[in-house]
Amino acid sequence: MSRMKRIDREEGRAYALMVLPALVIYALVMAFPIILSVILSVSNYSGGKMFGGERWGFAGFSQYARVLADPFFWNALRNNVYIVLVSVFGQLPLGFIFAYVIYRKLVKWPGFWQGVLYVPNIISIIVVGLLWQTIFSPNGPIGEVMNGIYRNDFQLKLQLILGPAGGFAVDDGMVARLLELAGSAGADQFTDAPAELKSLLLSYGPGQYGQVMDALTNLFVQKWSPGFLNQPGVAMLPILFVILWMYTGMYLILFLANMQKIDSQVIESARIDGAHEGQVMRFIILPSLSGTIVNAAILAIAGSLSTFALIFAMTGGGPGRITEILSIYMYNNAFLGRPNFPLANAIALIMVFISFLLILLTKALEKRYGGKE
Repeated sequence: MSRMKRIDREEGRAYALMVLPALVIYALVMAFPIILSVILSVSNYSGGKMFGGERWGFAGFSQYARVLADPFFWNALRNNVYIVLVSVFGQLPLGFIFAYVIYRKLVKWPGFWQGVLYVPNIISIIVVGLLWQTIFSPNGPIGEVMNGIYRNDFQLKLQLILGPAGGFAVDDGMVARLLELAGSAGADQFTDAPAELKSLLLSYGPGQYGQVMDALTNLFVQKWSPGFLNQPGVAMLPILFVILWMYTGMYLILFLANMQKIDSQVIESARIDGAHEGQVMRFIILPSLSGTIVNAAILAIAGSLSTFALIFAMTGGGPGRITEILSIYMYNNAFLGRPNFPLANAIALIMVFISFLLILLTKALEKRYGGKE
C-alpha cells in the first residue's frame, strides 16, 4: 500500500511540474492583468510610476457611477449591441446557409465560392477599414456612380429649359428657371444671381450649346457626399455592412468543417425516405451542429465586444463620436487627452461583465432549445 501511495505522490508531482509552466504563464498574462484592472478601477491612480511613485489608494466605485452616467457610454453600448445583433443574427445564419449550400453541392464550383467568401476574413483589418472608407468617400466608386446619375438627370432637365441643341434664347424667364433648377446651393454661387448668370449665358455664342451645358452642369450639379452617413440613425450602417461582409466567411468555414463530420449515409437515407432539403437542414444538420452554433455565437459575441481596429480605421469614432463603441470609448479615456486609467479599467470590466452575461444567456438558450451533437 505504501508503494502505491509513493507512486501516486510521484505522479502528482510530475503532473504539477508539467502544469506549473502553463500556470505561471497564465497567471502573468491573464490573471495578473485582470486583478490589476479590478484594483485600478476602484483606485485614484492618475498615472506615473505605479510602484514607488505617487501614493494612490482606494477610491470606491465612483468611476463605475461616472461611466453609467455618461451619455457617450450608452451610445457606445448601443453601437456594440448593433454589432452583436449583426454578428449573431447576420453572420451566423449566412455562414450556416452558405456552408450548407456548399456542403450539399447545390451550386457549381463549391471550392471557388468557399474561397471567395472566406477571402475578406484573411485581409488585414486596417486595409479593409481604409478600403471601405475610400469606397464611401466623395471620390470613391459610390461617389463616381452617384455623381454620374446626378449629372445625367441634371442635364436632362437643362435640355427642357435651354431648348433644342444648337441655340438658345437668353431671357429673364430662362434665367429664373435655371436658378430654380439649381436651388439655393446654385444661387449661392453668385452675389447677384440673376444678373451674373444672365451675363454668363450671354458670353456664349449660338453654336456653343454643348459648352453651355457643361458650364451649367459643373456650376450647379449636385455632388454626392457621404455626409448623410454622419447622422446618428445611419452612421453605423456602413460599419455593420462591412462587419457582415468580412466575418461571415469565418463561420462558413467553421460550420462547413463540422458538417463534413456528419455521416453522409444518414442524409442519403433521409433523402430516399422523401425528405427535402429544408427537412434535412432542420432535422439532421441543425441538431448535429447545436454545440458548434453555440460556440460560434460565443465567438461572435466576444468578437463584437472587442471590435476596435476596423471602426477606428473607418471612422475613428465618427464626428460627434456617433460611431464610437465600448473599446474605442475605453481607448479614448485611457490614452487621449488627460488619461483616466481608473475610468478606462472600469469600462473594460463592464465590457467583460456584459460579455459574460451574453455568453451565459447563449448557453442557457442552447441548453433549453438546442439539440444534442
